[in-house]
Amino acid sequence: MEHSTETAITQLAALQEIDRQLREKTELLESLQTEVAELDARLAQQRDTWRRLQTEHESVEAQRRELEARLADEETKMKDRRMRLNRVRNEKELSALRREIELGKEANQLLEDDLLRVFEAADVSATRVAEAQQALTELEATSTTAAAERRARITGLEADLRGEGRRREEVARSIESGLLRKYEQIFARRGGTAVVEARSGTCLGCHMNVPPQLYNELQRTQEVRQCPNCHRILFWRAERLDETDRPG
Repeated sequence: MEHSTETAITQLAALQEIDRQLREKTELLESLQTEVAELDARLAQQRDTWRRLQTEHESVEAQRRELEARLADEETKMKDRRMRLNRVRNEKELSALRREIELGKEANQLLEDDLLRVFEAADVSATRVAEAQQALTELEATSTTAAAERRARITGLEADLRGEGRRREEVARSIESGLLRKYEQIFARRGGTAVVEARSGTCLGCHMNVPPQLYNELQRTQEVRQCPNCHRILFWRAERLDETDRPG
């Protein structure tokens, strides 16, 4: 199909520039969105860590309070037992009370040992909570600022993409539909380069030699032609004409 080469190539080159900008900005947008998601995830993870450690510390503190209450109760019972020693009437009651006191002492010792371990665990858990809180505070300060900066850039990029999208629609409407489809297929397959210059007998897309007849036709024809090797759409700039480029 014949086209006005200058017009078609100009339109395709303009469209390619817009598409490259769209691709670049879309990739940057996606990268920033990923970074924001990662920042949010790290912050959420640190909050979860702090909450978990805080819950563990509260559990240890609850154990401490329970043991202290039980120990206080046992000490009260022990005082009562010792007071009862003065009211014992016979040896049998005395022996039973002394046995009760010994068992109470053993129970108290176990409670005191448990309480000491819980005190040590509470100190460790309190330190971990404090460290997690400090890490969370620092992360909140840095992550919030970093995420805010990226979200501002995302907002700007989204606005740019909307504007570029409207520009693309305008340019695309001016290109014949069959040529537009061909361009879009090549653009997708060839990493964002569908329209390239042929210079000094070489395709600057794949850097392979263009057949001499095709190269001469590029300088004369009104048809849009493709590189036989990479299938990109070729154009030739008259302003680059030199001895090598003069039609044979």
